[in-house]
Amino acid sequence: MRRTLFILHKYAGLTLGLLLSLIGITGSLLVFDHALDEKLAPETVTFKPSERPATYREIFAAAQAAVPGNPEPTRLMTPRQPGSPFVVRFPKPEGAPGPVEVSVSPTDAEVLAVRGWGTPDHTMSWLYRLHYTLLAGNSGKTLVGFMGLLLMLFCITGALLWWPKKSRSGKKNWRRAFAISRSGNRFRFYFDVHRVFGIYFLPLLLMTSFSGVTLVFPQQVRAVVGTFFTTEPLAPLPGSLADQGNRISAEQAVAIGQAAFPGGELKRIYLPSSAADSYGITFRAAGEAWSNYGASFVRLDQYSGEILLTQNVTEIPLGNKILRWQFPLHNGDALGLIGRWLVLLAGLTPGLLFGTGVYLWWKKREKKSFKRRTVLSPDTPTA
Repeated sequence: MRRTLFILHKYAGLTLGLLLSLIGITGSLLVFDHALDEKLAPETVTFKPSERPATYREIFAAAQAAVPGNPEPTRLMTPRQPGSPFVVRFPKPEGAPGPVEVSVSPTDAEVLAVRGWGTPDHTMSWLYRLHYTLLAGNSGKTLVGFMGLLLMLFCITGALLWWPKKSRSGKKNWRRAFAISRSGNRFRFYFDVHRVFGIYFLPLLLMTSFSGVTLVFPQQVRAVVGTFFTTEPLAPLPGSLADQGNRISAEQAVAIGQAAFPGGELKRIYLPSSAADSYGITFRAAGEAWSNYGASFVRLDQYSGEILLTQNVTEIPLGNKILRWQFPLHNGDALGLIGRWLVLLAGLTPGLLFGTGVYLWWKKREKKSFKRRTVLSPDTPTA
């Protein structure tokens, strides 16, 4: 059984390890995606100070005027921290990989940048596409999901192969199982690095792979989680009553939403996409563990401001909480700054394991080849 697991682990790793390494490395870069984006595009954080912050109306108007054709905006993302811009999103143009995003100054509503999401000009979003879809649309997204399942399989088979065998005395050398040899034997050193780093990062690799699979296959994972934990079905998003007058302003919608989540931190405003659609306001409610993610929300009638639906993520059933935690777990946000760094290191681990695994395979192959040449050499004495 152990030999079968070893063969499966080895050849699956040699075949698909490079792709897993690419997904892991891009995921590591995305752990601090917003901060890196502001470094790569400093114009998005260069704006004038002002005593009066810009209103949502001014922000939407400025962003809309900067996009060819003046399309209707679909959402607004609030500044991630002081000094960051508002980001207004518009529908995806035909043939483009993603929507248009406009960075707007929070002080005077100056348009700082107009970029297409997922394009090389928007580097971090292009990396996101590479990480999430391998730049291959839905087919690539599905492949990434299966690679997440494969990584979970690697974790399980690797743990079984790592498990110490009993010595002649009947005991297991647990200390040796967690140590890296420094005897000077290079093969042994890389073998220990492969084994020890794999087991140390096993919990994080399982967490990131499962959360990644959840993001790609949400319905299937929801069904699995629902068999073990109480899970309420997703409520359909309510719509507004059509042709009921003028739409309330974004300021009014936010004020109503804020009253429903006192102390909550506003994260996004989803604008109605039609006369029958509703406002969506998302918050990081009091008690949520993460910082950059807003999982609680309120839906409002776009005409009357009536609250149609609210959901506080701290009060939903356990199964729903597990599902809601997957995205902030995947990027480390739910674990704080230390968690983000751990997830970043975990993303680099598949590359390390692939590199050391290839080295070990190649050295064993060289050794077998040498033995074969020695046996077949005509200079070799025969009996």
